[in-house]
Formats: sequence, structure tokens, C-alpha cells
Amino acid sequence: MVRLLKHIVFPLLLILFLGTGITKATDISDKTFLITELSSQNFNNERLWAFLQGNNSSGIKIKINSINGNTFLNGSTTELSTALKKIQTITKEDQSKIIPVFLSYNDNVLLLDSIIKNSDISKEIFYLPRGETWPSVEYLVQANRRIVLFIEGDFENESRILHDTRNYVLQISANQLASTSTIHSNHSNLNLELFMVKDFDHLPTIIQPNMDSRNLAPDYINFLLENWKKYGKKPNFIFIGEDIFIFDFIIDQLNSFSMIKGRVRISGKNLEKVYWKNPDVSITGGRFSFPFRGGEEVILSPYAPGFKMSPEQIIVTGEMEIPENHSILATPLELSEKMTSKFEFDGILIDALNPTQTFSGDNFSFSQDIERGNVLRLPEKARVNLGDPEIYGLRNSSFTVSCFVKFTDILEFGDNAIIGNLETGYRKGMHLILRSGHPYFGLWANDFISNETLIPNVWYHLAWRYIIQTGEQSILLNGKNIGISDGHPPFSGTGDIQLGSALSSGASLRGYIDNLYIWNRPLGNEEINRLYLDEEIQFKEIKISENPIISFSEKWFFIIIGITLLLVLGFIFNRYFRKKQSSSNYVLPVPASRNQILLFGEFKAIDNNENYIPELFTPKVKELFLFILIYTLKNGIGANASEINEKLWPGIPSNKVANNRSVTLNKLRRILLQFEGMEIIATNGYLQAKIEESFFCDYVEAFNLCQIPEGMSKKQLVSFFLLVKRGRFLKGITWNWLDDIRGFTGNQVIDNLLKLATIHKKENNLKEVANVAQRILDYDDLNEEAIYLQIWALKEANNIHLAKFNFKSYCTKYQDIMGEPLAMDFEQFLLFYKDQFSA
Repeated sequence: MVRLLKHIVFPLLLILFLGTGITKATDISDKTFLITELSSQNFNNERLWAFLQGNNSSGIKIKINSINGNTFLNGSTTELSTALKKIQTITKEDQSKIIPVFLSYNDNVLLLDSIIKNSDISKEIFYLPRGETWPSVEYLVQANRRIVLFIEGDFENESRILHDTRNYVLQISANQLASTSTIHSNHSNLNLELFMVKDFDHLPTIIQPNMDSRNLAPDYINFLLENWKKYGKKPNFIFIGEDIFIFDFIIDQLNSFSMIKGRVRISGKNLEKVYWKNPDVSITGGRFSFPFRGGEEVILSPYAPGFKMSPEQIIVTGEMEIPENHSILATPLELSEKMTSKFEFDGILIDALNPTQTFSGDNFSFSQDIERGNVLRLPEKARVNLGDPEIYGLRNSSFTVSCFVKFTDILEFGDNAIIGNLETGYRKGMHLILRSGHPYFGLWANDFISNETLIPNVWYHLAWRYIIQTGEQSILLNGKNIGISDGHPPFSGTGDIQLGSALSSGASLRGYIDNLYIWNRPLGNEEINRLYLDEEIQFKEIKISENPIISFSEKWFFIIIGITLLLVLGFIFNRYFRKKQSSSNYVLPVPASRNQILLFGEFKAIDNNENYIPELFTPKVKELFLFILIYTLKNGIGANASEINEKLWPGIPSNKVANNRSVTLNKLRRILLQFEGMEIIATNGYLQAKIEESFFCDYVEAFNLCQIPEGMSKKQLVSFFLLVKRGRFLKGITWNWLDDIRGFTGNQVIDNLLKLATIHKKENNLKEVANVAQRILDYDDLNEEAIYLQIWALKEANNIHLAKFNFKSYCTKYQDIMGEPLAMDFEQFLLFYKDQFSA
């Protein structure tokens, strides 16, 4: 039994903890708890403790004082240990209850640690190291770690069992009106999973709630929904003061909304900051959750500077099944994307992206700098006229301006101008400058200044970024963000852009500038950091012939030669292709190429424009697609309506099934329009998957290879292995009708991979034998032939200790599952299967 727990139950718990999506576990971030404060007035209130006992969406806040090494509830003689015993009683009587406890404390936290560790609740406490992901509710319950402790206040030292709310929870107060500026002040906390609403009982409302009027106070729910949308996080902890009974209606109302949730990821990691149009602008971390009520349509458009999003929108309508999680892939843009100017000042005043443009100016010159080489010198009253701002895409648009700059003289009470114009008026006067030594982002009465102070004779990299979607002005110094301000309307000036001059008062740069670049988009922080590191920006070169003039006779000569060469190459290629076809070689598409759906491993879909769109296939749409596809391969004609109704909508009246099937089929057909060579057609009462060569599906190709009457050649077996090595067929999907098909597919995979492994074994290709054997064990971890091949390869590679370890692990697993020991020892096992593979 112990071994069974070790080899089966504990790995399953680990899977739950890691959140692989195999189980539909409820995340802590999906739950909401009402947090009531214990005090000397209500501590002995049995009605309160009965409520906490019976309500699984409640938690506790306790203010604690310490006197001479003892801890008491604030304003009371009740010791903390007494409160802990009460809390343990709650969890003991309900084994599924999770209770968050918030301690407010202003002394040495190690004293609290000591008291709590010596209490009866110590074995039930869950502690999450900082930076890790919160486990599922199921994990906390099964592991009996159902008490989660948080701490806030001006305390000393660091706890090992108490979560500092500053590091784990995004916090807002209901007593203060929040704006997007508040979100920016919480920028570093956007990726914290949990969300806390403090002072909820002090929310300014028209109607104050009481036991008679509480359902007449919509302000409370509206406030929670507004902030859920604004931060992209469901409120997890709502602090309601001492009277929890007035607010007990909140949980049910909040839970009546569905969630649109998921992650925006790059290279397997959550993106740090994402903007959303919903239709108002929200700002979240890489994890997001938005409320949705059936009957409405929600369109979410994610956006992050420096990235392309796939898909570009999430659309949810009332009749759709909402996926459990949405997955959005963020792909970095090329640094050259939407770049509008590139001045490098290598001894010449030229914009590399607009080489025919000419520039005028006063008192500027080029200089040789010991650090940066050729640079542009702009002393006092020097300037260069760069021309119309439309050239650079600055008007009424997002933009980024980047440069290296060194000031020889920084005015203590004045401006050093880097770039701007000479216009005045709201939104018209651009001035990207230093003001009294502080980097400044000015659009005339629409400005922002950083607290950072620069010093003379030091090279700095400065970037000014404007995001039109949010009105965000940012200043970045040496690749680091030194200030953000939001809510600014865009620049609308028409006056010429000046380098080294700005404002009608005639501010000057007073120094040197290098590598001035402008973009008609906001760059991401990582992109700007790459500029600070002097990364060269690459452009796709278009080669133009140096001798474009060719005589008429020369043209015909080259045309005739070209046609002749094409005919010869075509003949050779045709013979080569036929020869390759006769040997039935198989060529896999390049990884992540367009127009394919992959069914081995997790379900993946990439449309004809290389967009990653598996989330468009909602569970029922995906099931209908796979049912039709598999039945088309199985019988050649597809699936009839009665089969579909019976398998996909069992127990539902026929009139309702027909409507459900029609709606789901229409959704599926709309999705498949994004693919080339794949459609669902109706033929003689059957729905059939029509597949053309341009469309790729790994399961279709593997299925066809298995239909070769004489069996697969070695090359075909290698192709088959490449098709199936991503993982088990439709991993993580569980439908009753799929069990037989998955079992049949698994047997085909194992049989053919054993043939391939046997071939590799005869060739003494140890690495490939081990690779193929591991793939078989992923399908059947008790497959004796595969474990023999794995052990044989290790033994032949002189890894005898590892071979014996693998065999011992296999024997343990065999006994745990089969209930009896394997009848052979290591040497007998090798000898027996050596004879089997030699036969």
C-alpha cells in the first residue's frame, strides 16, 4: 500500500499541484472569501463561529498585540493560542474547508512563528514559497493543508509560515476611488495571483446595507465587478469588518458570473504586463480573469508593447461554451517593425530609412567620442530640423523615441532639449527634454517628469514611449523604466520636429547625441533594453541589380536558357520524386508551420496564417470535429446524425439535439475557414471530413501509414515515430466514445514502435533503441518488451547500474499494480527477452 501511494497517488497529487490541466481543479484564485475581523466584542459570539463553521467562503482577520512575549487579540486578554484552537475546531469538523487567516501585527514576527508552530494547527498550515504558483483547492484538501496564514503590518524579520500580503496579494481599498493610476502604482504586483479588497464595509454607497436593505445595495456588486474587470482578477479576499451577516449575499452574487480566464505567455512564462480593451482599458499580468454573464457578448483584445498576440481577440457569446482556460501566445516583434527613422550620425546627417530626405540646421557638427565613436555635437543654440512629424508617425499615434545622449552642461533651473518642436498649445508642443536635470516627457500641458536626476559628461540611453490605447507616457533610462503616467491624449502638433531644440523659449541640448531612432509603435521594455545594449537593428535587404539595362536580344537569350534549364531540372526532379515515392518516404512539416492540427500529445491547431488557435475549439466543437474526422478515417464515409446525437448528446431530446448539433457544426465550419484543405461536408446523411494535401494532421498521416498492406518499411517506421512521439493520442481528453479508439491507436503505436526498435537493435543503434522504448513506456508503463529494450541499451552502453535501477523500479511498479512480484530476476529477464528478440 505504501508503494502504491508512492508510485501512483503522490505523482497524481503532484500533477494537481503543478496545474497541468489534466484535472479540472479549482484554483485558489477562482474563489472568493469574506474576511471578518475578530475582536473582543465578537470573539465569544457563537452565532459568528457557527457561520464560519458552515460557510466555506469565509475567513478571519485578527489584530494582535504582544506584551512581554505574550500575544493577545487587540484590546483583549484573549490569547492568540485560544483563537488558533477555535480555528482548528472549524477545520476539524469540515475536512473540505479551507480558511484564510490574516494577522495584523507590528512586532517581531518570529514570536508569532514560534507560537503557531507549537499549536495544534501547525500540521494543517500551507506555506507557498515566494514566486511559486498557488496549488489547486483539491491539493490543499487532499494534503490536509487547509489553513493559509497571511500577515500585514510593520513587523520585523521574515516568517517561514506566514505570507506577507505585500508579496502575495494585489491590494486595493474600497474606501478610495481607484483609477488607472492606481493600477500603475501596483505595476510590480500585477502578476500576483491573489486580489484583496480592503475596507469593503466603508465603500461609499447611496444605500447603506443592513439586514433589511442589503439586496437593495447594487453598489457593492458593481464595485467588485468593476475592479474585477479593471485588474483582470476575481476578488479573492473581501474585508467586511466585524459584521459578516450583512454581507453574506456577496458571494452568491459574485459567483453567479462565469469567468473568462487564461494566460498570456511567451516561451512558457507569463507575460509581465498586458493591456486589454474590454471595451474600457484594463491592465493585468500574464494571468487574467474577467467576469461574464450569459446572454451578453464579450470581446477581449490583449495588447503588449513589443509583441504580437495570437489570437488577437477572445470573443465570447451567450451560446458558446466557455473554455476552462484560454491560452494566448505572445510573439516578439522584429526590432525593425514600424521603425520610421534611423539616425546613426557616422560623420553624415542622414536618415537610413529615408535616405533621400535632406536636413537643415545651425551650429551642429560631428565629433569623435572615445566611447561611442562618431556622434553629433549640439552645443547651445545648435539644432537640426528633422521635418514634418507625419514622416515619423508621431501625430495621433503610439510612438517610441530612443537615443544615446551626453550633456556637457545640465541646467539647474532650465531645460536641456533633446527633441521637440517650437509649437505651443495643448497637445501640440512636443518637448522630450531634461528639466532641471530630470528626464521629462512633454506634450504641452500634458506632461510627465521623472524623479531621476542625470549628471553631466555621462552617456545615457533615453527612451520616451507613448501608448495611445492607454494614454501611457513612459520614460526609460539605460533600459530601465524610471516612470509611468497614464491618461494622456496623443500628440497632435504639425510643426517641424527639431533635434537639439524645443519650446518657443529656445531650449538647447548642450551636449552630444548618437543613434536617434523613432518608431510608430510603442516598444516593449525588453526591446528598449536591447537598444541600451547597442544591439544592431537588422533589416531585410532588397538587392537591386547594378546593371538593370539589358538589351532585347539579351533578354530573350536568358529566357530561352532559363526555360531549357527548367525543363531539364523538371525531368530530373520528376524521376527523383517518383523514386522517392516508390520507397514511400515521408517528410514531416517544419515545427510550428501553418495549416495543421496535431492530435498526438495535447491538442494543437495552427491556422493558414500561422496563428496558434486551439482555444477556438471549445470542448463541444472539438469533440464534434474529432468524432467526424475519426469516423471518416474509420469507414471512409463519415458519421451520420444519429451516431453523433447518441455519442455527443446522450439523453437529450431529439429536437434539442438537432439545434445543438446545428449550432456546434456552424461554429466548427467557421473555425475551419481559417485552414486550407480541411472542411466538413454533408453527403447522403453523413458528415464527412474532406481533407486535401495542403492540410496536415499527424493522426491522419499515422493512420494512413498503418493501412499499408505489407507493413511499413524502416523509413516509414521512422516517420511514424516522428508523428507519434509528441505524446499519447489526445492527451488529457476524456470522452466515453473515445476509449476504444484510443486503445486501438495505442496498440498500433506500440506494435509499430516495437518493430522499429527491433530494427535499431539489430543495427546496434543504442540511442534510438532507448528513445523508441521510452515512447512505448509512455503508452504502456508495464510493457515488458520496452523495458527490456531500455535495459539492454543501457547495459550495452556500460550503464549497468542505471540498467539495474530501471529494472528494480519496473519490478516495484509491476508488483504495486499486478499484486504479485515479477517472476524473473535481472539476469533471467535479460536472457528470456534476448531469446524472444532473437527468434
